[in-house]
Amino acid sequence: MAEFGEGRYEIASVISRSFETVTSNLALFAGLALILSGGPTFVLNLWQAGIGIDRANPDFSAVFSGANLLSILVGWLVAMVAGAVLQAALTRATVQHLSGEKPAFGPSFAVGLSMILPMIGIGFLLGLGVALATVLLIVPGIILWLCWSVVVPVYVQEKVGVFEAFGRSLELTKGARWRIFLTMLLVVIGLWLLSIPAGLLTAGVAATGSIVVTALVSSAISALGSMAMVTVQSCIYVELRNVKEGVAPADLEAIFA
Repeated sequence: MAEFGEGRYEIASVISRSFETVTSNLALFAGLALILSGGPTFVLNLWQAGIGIDRANPDFSAVFSGANLLSILVGWLVAMVAGAVLQAALTRATVQHLSGEKPAFGPSFAVGLSMILPMIGIGFLLGLGVALATVLLIVPGIILWLCWSVVVPVYVQEKVGVFEAFGRSLELTKGARWRIFLTMLLVVIGLWLLSIPAGLLTAGVAATGSIVVTALVSSAISALGSMAMVTVQSCIYVELRNVKEGVAPADLEAIFA
């Protein structure tokens, strides 16, 4: 029996679309992720290493030094702005690919830049809401996150207001949140499994004593994980539009235009 509409949200469809989208546009997606996510992380890691922050055996005088606290603040601000651009850019590129078009770096990046402020607002509201719900109990935080799990692709693709995007995400995810949870759980487990050899690689690089290479490898791994999560969320949105409203991926471009 279908959960809603005339179709049924299929986890396998979301996973396969996500994998196919990334592999078909690997240079574009990896490039955006490495520049916008890996870049700020790399600079921050390099800075902390340069002032003597050893995460395995931290020197607390260095951890709480003015230089380190300032670097964390600046790094957080840069990462927030770059992350907002990355989410919008990858979301747009994913929907374009699934619509049968070939996404390109310039237009995708331009979409991200044009949406910096509202994307930061969405990130702040989403984080605040989930954090407050989590303080009450873990489960309400998870439920609220599932309700708002497609707020970013809704905003990027449908050109609605920020608050309207939250309501629209609530509407689209209704009846499919358990399957969305299972989808994200599978993705998290997959990323965790991939993190094992990635962690061994990072440890091996760290053993060489090269601060630059160690920071580069760890930042790249983190960036590719962010790329995967954003792509999956975009594919969840496409699946929900298809099964709940009968909007095929190829028809989504007409909405954006």
